[in-house]
Amino acid sequence: DNLKYATKLFGSASFSFLKINIIGQLLICFLSIATLLIFLLQSADGPGAPGHTVAIAIIITLFFERPVGFTLIALSLFVTPFILLSFGNKYIISKTINKLLSDKGETLLFPIIDKVFSKIKSNQPDLLKKGTDSTKLKLKLIQEIRDSKDNKWLKKIIIYGFKKVNLDDVDFTDEKVSFTDIIKDKTITGLKNVSQPSRNFFWIILGLQIIILILIIFQVI
Repeated sequence: DNLKYATKLFGSASFSFLKINIIGQLLICFLSIATLLIFLLQSADGPGAPGHTVAIAIIITLFFERPVGFTLIALSLFVTPFILLSFGNKYIISKTINKLLSDKGETLLFPIIDKVFSKIKSNQPDLLKKGTDSTKLKLKLIQEIRDSKDNKWLKKIIIYGFKKVNLDDVDFTDEKVSFTDIIKDKTITGLKNVSQPSRNFFWIILGLQIIILILIIFQVI
Protein backbone atom coordinates (compact mmCIF):
# COMPACT_ATOMS: atom_id res chain seq x y z
CA ASP A 1 0.00 0.00 0.00
CA ASN A 2 2.82 2.38 0.88
CA LEU A 3 4.49 1.68 -2.48
CA LYS A 4 1.26 2.34 -4.39
CA TYR A 5 0.64 5.55 -2.45
CA ALA A 6 4.23 6.75 -2.96
CA THR A 7 4.01 6.01 -6.69
CA LYS A 8 0.75 7.97 -6.97
CA LEU A 9 2.05 10.87 -4.86
CA PHE A 10 5.30 11.33 -6.73
CA GLY A 11 3.62 10.73 -10.07
CA SER A 12 1.50 13.78 -9.24
CA ALA A 13 4.63 15.72 -8.23
CA SER A 14 6.36 14.80 -11.50
CA PHE A 15 3.30 15.90 -13.48
CA SER A 16 3.30 19.24 -11.65
CA PHE A 17 7.00 19.59 -12.45
CA LEU A 18 6.21 18.96 -16.13
CA LYS A 19 3.44 21.58 -16.18
CA ILE A 20 5.39 24.31 -14.38
CA ASN A 21 8.98 23.79 -15.47
CA ILE A 22 8.46 22.50 -19.01
CA ILE A 23 5.14 23.74 -20.41
CA GLY A 24 5.22 26.91 -18.30
CA GLN A 25 8.81 27.69 -19.30
CA LEU A 26 8.00 27.13 -22.99
CA LEU A 27 5.01 29.50 -22.79
CA ILE A 28 7.03 32.22 -21.06
CA CYS A 29 9.90 31.68 -23.52
CA PHE A 30 7.52 31.99 -26.49
CA LEU A 31 6.17 35.30 -25.19
CA SER A 32 9.68 36.62 -24.49
CA ILE A 33 10.95 35.71 -27.97
CA ALA A 34 7.83 37.11 -29.64
CA THR A 35 8.33 40.37 -27.72
CA LEU A 36 11.99 40.51 -28.77
CA LEU A 37 11.21 39.90 -32.45
CA ILE A 38 8.54 42.62 -32.49
CA PHE A 39 10.97 44.98 -30.77
CA LEU A 40 13.68 44.25 -33.36
CA LEU A 41 11.29 44.65 -36.29
CA GLN A 42 10.08 47.99 -34.95
CA SER A 43 13.64 49.17 -34.41
CA ALA A 44 14.70 48.05 -37.90
CA ASP A 45 11.90 50.12 -39.46
CA GLY A 46 12.42 53.17 -37.28
CA PRO A 47 14.45 56.29 -38.05
CA GLY A 48 17.23 55.17 -35.71
CA ALA A 49 17.58 51.72 -37.28
CA PRO A 50 21.09 50.38 -36.61
CA GLY A 51 21.52 48.95 -40.12
CA HIS A 52 24.47 46.67 -40.90
CA THR A 53 26.64 47.25 -37.86
CA VAL A 54 28.39 44.96 -35.42
CA ALA A 55 26.37 43.22 -32.72
CA ILE A 56 27.66 45.28 -29.81
CA ALA A 57 26.86 48.51 -31.67
CA ILE A 58 23.34 47.23 -32.38
CA ILE A 59 22.78 46.42 -28.71
CA ILE A 60 23.99 49.85 -27.61
CA THR A 61 21.85 51.57 -30.24
CA LEU A 62 18.73 49.63 -29.25
CA PHE A 63 19.32 50.33 -25.58
CA PHE A 64 19.64 54.10 -26.05
CA GLU A 65 16.73 54.17 -28.47
CA ARG A 66 14.28 52.42 -26.08
CA PRO A 67 16.06 51.80 -22.76
CA VAL A 68 13.04 50.69 -20.73
CA GLY A 69 11.77 48.27 -23.36
CA PHE A 70 15.23 46.86 -24.03
CA THR A 71 15.89 46.31 -20.30
CA LEU A 72 12.55 44.61 -19.66
CA ILE A 73 13.02 42.29 -22.65
CA ALA A 74 16.52 41.38 -21.46
CA LEU A 75 15.17 40.59 -17.99
CA SER A 76 12.31 38.51 -19.37
CA LEU A 77 14.74 36.50 -21.50
CA PHE A 78 17.53 35.89 -19.00
CA VAL A 79 16.07 36.34 -15.50
CA THR A 80 12.43 35.24 -15.67
CA PRO A 81 13.22 31.54 -16.44
CA PHE A 82 15.28 31.27 -13.24
CA ILE A 83 12.58 33.00 -11.18
CA LEU A 84 9.96 30.64 -12.59
CA LEU A 85 12.17 27.62 -11.89
CA SER A 86 12.79 28.71 -8.29
CA PHE A 87 9.15 29.44 -7.44
CA GLY A 88 8.00 26.42 -9.44
CA ASN A 89 10.14 24.01 -7.43
CA LYS A 90 8.95 25.55 -4.15
CA TYR A 91 5.34 25.18 -5.32
CA ILE A 92 5.83 21.52 -6.23
CA ILE A 93 7.49 20.71 -2.90
CA SER A 94 4.84 22.54 -0.85
CA LYS A 95 2.04 20.87 -2.84
CA THR A 96 3.56 17.41 -2.30
CA ILE A 97 4.15 18.11 1.42
CA ASN A 98 0.56 19.27 1.97
CA LYS A 99 -0.77 16.22 0.14
CA LEU A 100 1.49 13.90 2.13
CA LEU A 101 0.43 15.36 5.48
CA SER A 102 -3.27 15.53 4.62
CA ASP A 103 -3.14 11.81 3.74
CA LYS A 104 -1.24 10.98 6.96
CA GLY A 105 1.56 9.61 4.79
CA GLU A 106 4.44 11.01 6.83
CA THR A 107 5.37 7.47 7.92
CA LEU A 108 6.99 7.15 4.48
CA LEU A 109 9.67 9.55 5.72
CA PHE A 110 10.52 7.73 8.95
CA PRO A 111 12.60 4.80 7.57
CA ILE A 112 14.96 7.25 5.86
CA ILE A 113 15.39 9.30 9.05
CA ASP A 114 15.99 6.12 11.09
CA LYS A 115 18.59 4.84 8.65
CA VAL A 116 20.49 8.13 8.40
CA PHE A 117 20.52 8.73 12.15
CA SER A 118 21.68 5.17 12.84
CA LYS A 119 24.50 5.59 10.32
CA ILE A 120 25.73 8.77 12.00
CA LYS A 121 25.42 7.19 15.44
CA SER A 122 27.57 4.25 14.32
CA ASN A 123 30.14 6.04 12.18
CA GLN A 124 30.45 9.43 13.86
CA PRO A 125 29.34 9.13 17.51
CA ASP A 126 31.32 12.28 18.38
CA LEU A 127 28.62 14.33 16.68
CA LEU A 128 26.20 13.23 19.41
CA LYS A 129 28.37 14.14 22.38
CA LYS A 130 27.47 16.88 24.80
CA GLY A 131 28.45 20.29 23.53
CA THR A 132 28.28 19.25 19.90
CA ASP A 133 27.57 22.05 17.47
CA SER A 134 23.92 21.46 16.54
CA THR A 135 24.41 23.29 13.23
CA LYS A 136 27.23 20.89 12.30
CA LEU A 137 25.06 17.90 13.21
CA LYS A 138 22.16 19.31 11.22
CA LEU A 139 24.34 19.82 8.13
CA LYS A 140 25.69 16.29 8.47
CA LEU A 141 22.19 14.82 8.67
CA ILE A 142 21.13 16.78 5.59
CA GLN A 143 24.22 15.62 3.69
CA GLU A 144 23.61 11.99 4.64
CA ILE A 145 19.99 12.28 3.48
CA ARG A 146 21.15 13.76 0.15
CA ASP A 147 23.70 10.96 -0.32
CA SER A 148 21.26 8.16 0.45
CA LYS A 149 19.79 6.12 -2.40
CA ASP A 150 16.18 6.61 -1.34
CA ASN A 151 13.39 8.24 -3.35
CA LYS A 152 14.51 11.72 -4.43
CA TRP A 153 11.13 13.32 -3.64
CA LEU A 154 11.10 11.87 -0.11
CA LYS A 155 14.63 13.18 0.41
CA LYS A 156 13.63 16.65 -0.83
CA ILE A 157 10.66 16.69 1.57
CA ILE A 158 12.73 15.59 4.59
CA ILE A 159 15.46 18.14 3.86
CA TYR A 160 12.86 20.88 3.32
CA GLY A 161 11.34 20.18 6.73
CA PHE A 162 14.62 19.48 8.49
CA LYS A 163 16.03 22.88 7.50
CA LYS A 164 13.31 24.40 9.69
CA VAL A 165 14.31 22.26 12.69
CA ASN A 166 16.09 23.71 15.72
CA LEU A 167 18.28 21.18 17.58
CA ASP A 168 19.73 23.57 20.15
CA ASP A 169 17.35 22.36 22.86
CA VAL A 170 18.15 18.64 22.38
CA ASP A 171 20.56 16.89 24.78
CA PHE A 172 21.99 14.07 22.66
CA THR A 173 23.84 12.59 25.66
CA ASP A 174 20.59 11.58 27.40
CA GLU A 175 20.30 7.85 26.77
CA LYS A 176 16.66 7.82 27.90
CA VAL A 177 15.62 9.98 24.99
CA SER A 178 14.83 8.64 21.51
CA PHE A 179 16.62 11.13 19.30
CA THR A 180 15.15 9.70 16.12
CA ASP A 181 11.64 10.29 17.49
CA ILE A 182 12.58 13.87 18.42
CA ILE A 183 13.96 14.52 14.96
CA LYS A 184 10.90 12.94 13.34
CA ASP A 185 8.54 15.10 15.42
CA LYS A 186 10.51 18.27 14.74
CA THR A 187 10.71 17.49 11.01
CA ILE A 188 6.96 16.87 10.75
CA THR A 189 6.31 20.07 12.72
CA GLY A 190 8.54 21.95 10.28
CA LEU A 191 6.63 20.47 7.35
CA LYS A 192 3.28 21.43 8.87
CA ASN A 193 4.43 25.05 8.93
CA VAL A 194 4.88 25.06 5.15
CA SER A 195 2.41 27.45 3.53
CA GLN A 196 -0.41 26.24 1.31
CA PRO A 197 0.68 25.79 -2.33
CA SER A 198 -0.35 28.53 -4.72
CA ARG A 199 0.14 28.99 -8.47
CA ASN A 200 -0.29 32.77 -8.22
CA PHE A 201 3.43 33.26 -8.93
CA PHE A 202 2.96 31.74 -12.41
CA TRP A 203 -0.05 33.90 -13.28
CA ILE A 204 1.81 37.01 -12.07
CA ILE A 205 4.85 36.18 -14.26
CA LEU A 206 2.60 35.36 -17.23
CA GLY A 207 0.63 38.58 -16.74
CA LEU A 208 3.81 40.68 -16.60
CA GLN A 209 5.08 39.05 -19.81
CA ILE A 210 1.81 39.84 -21.60
CA ILE A 211 1.87 43.45 -20.34
CA ILE A 212 5.46 43.88 -21.60
CA LEU A 213 4.42 42.42 -24.99
CA ILE A 214 1.47 44.84 -25.29
CA LEU A 215 3.58 47.85 -24.28
CA ILE A 216 6.20 46.88 -26.87
CA ILE A 217 3.60 46.39 -29.60
CA PHE A 218 2.19 49.89 -29.03
CA GLN A 219 5.71 51.27 -28.51
CA VAL A 220 4.84 52.68 -25.11
CA ILE A 221 8.26 51.58 -23.87
